[in-house]
Amino acid sequence: MKPPRKSPHAAPRTLSKPASAPAPTERAEVKYHGAGACLGLWNQRPKDILRVYVERARLADFSSLLKWCSMEHTPYHVVDKDDLEKLTETVHHGGICILALESRSLTFSQLRVALRDNQNPQLVIYLDGVENPHNLGAMLRTCAHFGVQYVLGAQGSLPRLSPSACRIAEGCAEYVRLIALEQPLLDLRELANDGFQIVGTSVSQGTSVYAFDYPQRTILVFGAETVGMSRELRELTQQVLRVPGSAAVESLNVSVACGIFTSEFYRRHVATKKPVTPPGHAAARPHAKRK
Repeated sequence: MKPPRKSPHAAPRTLSKPASAPAPTERAEVKYHGAGACLGLWNQRPKDILRVYVERARLADFSSLLKWCSMEHTPYHVVDKDDLEKLTETVHHGGICILALESRSLTFSQLRVALRDNQNPQLVIYLDGVENPHNLGAMLRTCAHFGVQYVLGAQGSLPRLSPSACRIAEGCAEYVRLIALEQPLLDLRELANDGFQIVGTSVSQGTSVYAFDYPQRTILVFGAETVGMSRELRELTQQVLRVPGSAAVESLNVSVACGIFTSEFYRRHVATKKPVTPPGHAAARPHAKRK
């Protein structure tokens, strides 16, 4: 008996997996640019650097980095300004571009262990709809300054750490971990069970940030500037704070508000204590000249 003939319209069988996006465990290659972002990357993750591009007119400014490249046999290229603009797709490259692996991601389980192991006062930021890369970069810079190590958000909503955000962060993105949560509401409840108080922020409602006694373990939620926090997150919060002002403007930029809220936590719990180097912060190499 002859086997049945295959329909000419039947879909072909695929024995091997088709080429697709990198597996979750693989790290993408990113073209970082901007002096602060690139020097911060070099200070904190030198082994992730794959290739360095420096504008010809800025060779003297990055001589220490290029000397390191020679010693470590890391490829580097001296290029003209126009070529660097094409490579980075921006005129704001600061005379340098580094091709490197993106920073390693952290799972919620790993985050939870790290928070449990650290008994010092801890402030964690949660972003609910904050997606502008410039705002994100400015917030990361603020977080690094005040010792905030983790910024959380819902998977699919929390923006990726783009080169533009890293440039705005001026190297501080290397000191703060962005963690996308697959089950944000459940995960936040787990952190609340671990002793964190979930505190929301609002443009006009709630307690003045200057009158609030921050708990030593706080998760501070920032919503989108136009709509604020989502209803589900608002129901999780145990307190809502605002920044009082003259009422001449409707609200502050979210990155500016972040600076005020985080500085108040720092003032109450950290400023009076002897400063210590945050865990995982490597000693910085001599900085290249900045313009």
